[in-house]
Amino acid sequence: MTDNRSRQSLLEFLDYLGDKGLMAKNTVASRKAAAGKVLGILPEDEARDVTKLNLDDVMRRFHNLEGKAYTPGSLMTYQSRLRSALDDFKTYLDNPMNFRPSVQTRERRKTETRRETPSPGPSPLESREMESATKAPASSALSIPIRPDTTIFVQGLPYDLTESEASKIANVIRAMATPTGTQHNP
Repeated sequence: MTDNRSRQSLLEFLDYLGDKGLMAKNTVASRKAAAGKVLGILPEDEARDVTKLNLDDVMRRFHNLEGKAYTPGSLMTYQSRLRSALDDFKTYLDNPMNFRPSVQTRERRKTETRRETPSPGPSPLESREMESATKAPASSALSIPIRPDTTIFVQGLPYDLTESEASKIANVIRAMATPTGTQHNP
């Protein structure tokens, strides 16, 4: 892989992550789809160096050009996936020898934590959850930066999430919001 920073190089980088087993194929596919669609609106001269893009501006343009075909939740998901893909791409380009995909790092920490605190076995509730998890379709976890100092994590979303299901989730989150101007700032 060369030090090229183009849209095409980003897509090739994502393929590389999947081919080498550095990231789950489903994660690669979802990030690649987001990158392809969102960055597909850019003319070639702008797409030559995707590491210098202002993602908020690109997403605003994507929304203006293609937004009617997507729900607000889908647009947020695309932005989150593209941000993760670009962050990993930049990290790789800066130091390929020490690169670790962001998704793999979080999963490894959870595994290490479980090993450090052994338990006698799953509780009855955990057993039921594990049993239902094996029957449920595969799911993903998303990290969504909502402010410069705040990132939220949404976990357990099925890969076959429908628009109506996404709307239900979005409505629950909207119900938790405080009215504008009454936000708590520590």
